[in-house]
Amino acid sequence: MKFCRQSARFKTGLRKLVRLTVCVGWMAGVAHAKTMPESTWRVVVAGSLRPLGTQVQPIPGARDTKYAAAWVTADTVVFLSQEQFAKLGVDWAAFSAKTADAASAELAKIQPEFIRDRNQVIECAILRSKAPGENITAAVLAPDFLKRFAPVFGRKMLLAIPDKETVFLFPKLASRYQDYGERVLAAYGKSASPVSREVFELSTEGLRAIGEYTGP
Repeated sequence: MKFCRQSARFKTGLRKLVRLTVCVGWMAGVAHAKTMPESTWRVVVAGSLRPLGTQVQPIPGARDTKYAAAWVTADTVVFLSQEQFAKLGVDWAAFSAKTADAASAELAKIQPEFIRDRNQVIECAILRSKAPGENITAAVLAPDFLKRFAPVFGRKMLLAIPDKETVFLFPKLASRYQDYGERVLAAYGKSASPVSREVFELSTEGLRAIGEYTGP
């Protein structure tokens, strides 16, 4: 398994179908954009398969992975288009601020799976969403995420987000994140909702992409 600064991405017929399906769900919410309660607003992490025209913001160092505006419908999280976002009458900073409490509430529901090495030292935490329609990346962006996991991984940690339902979390120092490349790529490859093969550093300054998992 290799880890590099840059690599070419691939697209399959399944992913094209996923993009079409997401677009259909996205358009179904257009009529409701102006009346969305603020409690339904979310900021999530989205990969290159997000619908064209999604309202996004860059993640430093990332190639295709972006912050994306979204909202919670009855049973899923749907991306917001630039047109829908404009109808809300807020800028990105205000939108993000209004999602903080909901993100923290979602973070509080997560029970991580800790993986330990032979010396019983925690080397990885795997976070998983509870339901298929959820998007766990909203919880990753909660303002208290670092506070929760810093006692285990330190004030700077590494994340891999292969799909919207799974996050791998590692310490930055003495990290074995490269050893998890096969698991991350496997999750990315088989998911109907893939996010990214990139690896991110999370600190008080937010997310920053530092590289990417690649195949053998």
